[in-house]
Amino acid sequence: MKQFYSLLMALPIALTLSAARAQGSPQAETLGTNAAASAVRRPAMVRLGVGESVNGSGDYSMLKTFIEYAPQVGRHCRLGSRLAYIGGSQPSDFGYGFVVPRSYRALNLEQEVYWLPFGLNKTVEFSLGAGAFVGYSKQKGFSQGGFNTADLNGNQSFSYVPANEKGFNVGYIGSLNVDFALNAARTWRLGGRLALQNDTRANILPGGQFQLSRAL
Repeated sequence: MKQFYSLLMALPIALTLSAARAQGSPQAETLGTNAAASAVRRPAMVRLGVGESVNGSGDYSMLKTFIEYAPQVGRHCRLGSRLAYIGGSQPSDFGYGFVVPRSYRALNLEQEVYWLPFGLNKTVEFSLGAGAFVGYSKQKGFSQGGFNTADLNGNQSFSYVPANEKGFNVGYIGSLNVDFALNAARTWRLGGRLALQNDTRANILPGGQFQLSRAL
């Protein structure tokens, strides 16, 4: 997982340097003119994303996948409306065959506003996002657990206090995004995002996902 996040963190730097070189060439200016015209015909992006999200206590990683509709607003903004699923499980092993199940599942409607300081429809799009989400989540875990004092025969018993929650929640989300054009028309893009979200159940979920985008 560390290699996954290292790759995502290195992606913005590499792609931004590539964009700086490409956008200074005559070819980039020609492509920029064509892209500006294309923006009128293709004002929105559809994105599919998949990657990881870490549970609130940072104990284990989970799958996060989403589909997003992202229309452009002006020359430096996009709106991102997503349907996202987050889920995963990892039991806590106390040894001697005693295992406590832990899991998290959530289905969220997420809304972000992306600010693109260098503009839209570039070879490399860099954006900062902020927004909110509402969803339904179900979490299983425990607040405490361990072995009790041995009895007269030297046997120990194990016990734990369950901490299970479910219900609707709301929260905020922030992200750093980079998308690299895969073709000259800039209709296909591949990129990544690093995000942090927090909900009313105090579940802080940092994570990173790869995303594939298609201009409409």
